[in-house]
Amino acid sequence: MDFYRALSGYYDEIFPLKGPQKTFLQDYIRRESLTSVLDIGCGTGTFAIETSNTGVRVLGVDLSEEMVEISNKKAKKIGSTASFSLADMRDLSRINEEFDGVFCLGNTLAHVSGDIELKEVLTQFGKKGTHLLLQTVNYDRILAKQVKELPMIKTAHLTFYRHYTFRPDGLLDFNMKIEFMDSREVVSGTNLLYP
Repeated sequence: MDFYRALSGYYDEIFPLKGPQKTFLQDYIRRESLTSVLDIGCGTGTFAIETSNTGVRVLGVDLSEEMVEISNKKAKKIGSTASFSLADMRDLSRINEEFDGVFCLGNTLAHVSGDIELKEVLTQFGKKGTHLLLQTVNYDRILAKQVKELPMIKTAHLTFYRHYTFRPDGLLDFNMKIEFMDSREVVSGTNLLYP
């Protein structure tokens, strides 16, 4: 089973939108009077749906077909106005709209391949919106302290393990493993990250 296909079905359980993050984002949107947001790397659409419920127009995009499919089903189920589309943050040319804000949350931005691609991606973000809000893991800390593991996440259905392999080229291999409680199935994957 593909790692992200397995992850998509449990994404909300593993990464719920927590109170402080939700409050920060909603306060930011209100303070800056944003009426539209492009949510890049939207995952299963939780933030986009929550935000659309406050009257903000939201388009969530993700590279994972499974994540976009789940997002659309969730939005339809509750009558949300949020919309979702399959798109790669490295090529937003198919999005013919502009937004007040472009949000790239979670650790999505770290999936670029280096400085040049990062600059290209940020330039595209700037063309799509006037307010840019980015979130990544604190890589300064991870690199300085050589943090090799992130805390294990245990839910009622699974255990999620995450660890880093430091590469000589300065990039990180982000190794992930899900152990499912009921079936004892193990699914793993590795992504290259640019810290």
